Amino acid sequence: MKSNWIALFHRDVLALCITLLLSLVLLFSNKSTFIESLEADLMDVYLIFTSPQRWYKDILSTKSENSLLAQKAIQFQLLYSQNEHYRVENDHLRKMLNFASTTPLSLLPTNITNRHSVMLQSIVIDVGRNQDIRKNLPVIDMMGLMGKTISVGENATKVQLITDKNYRVSIRIGGENSLGIFIPTHGKFGILEGVRKSMNLKNGEIAYTSGISDIYPANIPVARVISVNSDTDRPFKEVTVEILADLQNYNYAFVVQ
Repeated sequence: MKSNWIALFHRDVLALCITLLLSLVLLFSNKSTFIESLEADLMDVYLIFTSPQRWYKDILSTKSENSLLAQKAIQFQLLYSQNEHYRVENDHLRKMLNFASTTPLSLLPTNITNRHSVMLQSIVIDVGRNQDIRKNLPVIDMMGLMGKTISVGENATKVQLITDKNYRVSIRIGGENSLGIFIPTHGKFGILEGVRKSMNLKNGEIAYTSGISDIYPANIPVARVISVNSDTDRPFKEVTVEILADLQNYNYAFVVQ
């Protein structure tokens, strides 16, 4: 009995739905002014009810576009940074090439493969015995003396930096080419030992390698005078200097052969 009632109910519902569908088809197939006005009103109602859905879709679309634009902005920033790095590197290499072509020294350009050790004050360059590198060759940059080779491998060489506390180099300075010894103290600073008190020495003067050493040819810039004190009981001036070589932002160097 119950199953018959359910079947009858479903049949009635189906008939109602079919009737409503046919009624709507007949209604909207009519091209009267009333029907056109009714269709317009229904479209307005549909637009109102679907506006939250469209608003949500717009938000999702905007969020997706913003994410895509952010990714592109990051990519462009990375490309710009990379191009700027290449530009700076290219400018530096041009300067190195010009420097190598104008100096009377025989220079071999090298890449510095590591930062210097705080304890050992050394760097490693990417040339060695295969490039005719040997021990005790001067290493310079475009500003001045950086150090000397101390351990040579087949394709890599260790360089003792001029800031090493055990480093010493004979220099000449001033119009009289007075002899002295450069000794590093701390950081980029050092002192000149053995400069005569009678010598007229001013701040800003450059100390060059003397050329009396078997290691260093003459006239390689070493350091710039930043202070001079003659009021001491010692027979020599107290001369404080600043190392000329850039030992903070280096990537390349030259080995003097």
